[in-house]
Amino acid sequence: MAENLLHHPITSYETIINLIPQKEPFVFVDTLYEYTDLTGVTGFTVPDKNVMMDGDVLSESGLIEHMAQSMSLHRGYQGSLSGQSKPKTGFIGVIKTVEIFGLPKSGEVLKTYVEILHEILNVTSVSARTENERGEVIATSEMKTVTVE
Repeated sequence: MAENLLHHPITSYETIINLIPQKEPFVFVDTLYEYTDLTGVTGFTVPDKNVMMDGDVLSESGLIEHMAQSMSLHRGYQGSLSGQSKPKTGFIGVIKTVEIFGLPKSGEVLKTYVEILHEILNVTSVSARTENERGEVIATSEMKTVTVE
């Protein structure tokens, strides 16, 4: 397994915002815990108020967006390492599978593990697994993201 290239987690809101193309109120990641060329571990503390909240619970769409933005954060950090001044824009091209086993409540801290499965030109196939703060898997997905130059 590749070595984590982060010496300490990135938790600064300003740094995270500069690594992803998304902006408020549509930000669903707040920490980069680990980074390797093909994997990453991200975090997100579910807010009290958010466009994707359903009462005090993050909706399915919000959870899927968090997984996609976890990939975006990995990509943004990768780009920053190679000298890119701003993150490339991307979008979900295809959601191959998504399984949601539970929805997190506001205040819960999520941890998501992303892995690049393969890449062809600007299309990346990625898997994601999201756990709650008790280490229980609450969602998994496999999707293809498309990066726009």
